[in-house]
Amino acid sequence: SENPDMIRQAFTAADVEENLLKGMMSAIFTIEGPAGVGFDPARLEELYQQGFRITSLGWNEQNPLAGSHVTGGGLTDLGREYIKEAQRLGMMIDVSHISDEAFWNIMDVTQAPIIATHSNSRAVCNHSRNLTDDMFKAIVQTGGTAGINLCAPFIKESGADFDATCDHIFRMLEIDPTGEHVSLGGDLDGCDELPEGFVGIQSYNALADRLFERGLDEKTIRNIYWNNTMGVMDRAVRNH
Repeated sequence: SENPDMIRQAFTAADVEENLLKGMMSAIFTIEGPAGVGFDPARLEELYQQGFRITSLGWNEQNPLAGSHVTGGGLTDLGREYIKEAQRLGMMIDVSHISDEAFWNIMDVTQAPIIATHSNSRAVCNHSRNLTDDMFKAIVQTGGTAGINLCAPFIKESGADFDATCDHIFRMLEIDPTGEHVSLGGDLDGCDELPEGFVGIQSYNALADRLFERGLDEKTIRNIYWNNTMGVMDRAVRNH
């Protein structure tokens, strides 16, 4: 790292907490589409040793592991092998970007919490990148989380703002009244348009204020902003 006094690689939730106490940010290595390793499950152990702790099965394309939300198509036999090996190592499976069919195929074989790192509620905004209520319910049942995406077209067809973003959180909280399975999944580096008034990471405070104004208690907001992500990482990730 060029800024070792500001950010440090983290392998576990405990590492993130320790870095925070030292006033540092944490970097958790993740894979969004394993094309760089040829979709080969045998390469996962090497990646795990390098510190990768989260992997999706693809991006917006069809690949040897699974279909995407754009292409459709389910989980392949190689995809099942990939999931089994990732979970054997203690690497979390991320279902953002994959097809509905592949999502349910994953739910049939998972042995660990599943996460959707940056996906919203399809009931609030009918976009294929978002989760149906049943999908989110299935993620909750695995002990996983869904991270709220700040990409404007996934929030509202037009006119996305703080309130529309809050609507996704409140919809998920209707399904998960414990408030323990909703997280932040910004995607701030991956979208061209953010909700009105949201200019970057510094705007998360204003979003928290709006959630509080709309009736969320401080404990639930803290869970969404921090504890839920740390909890699922603690449950699903092992530091071999």
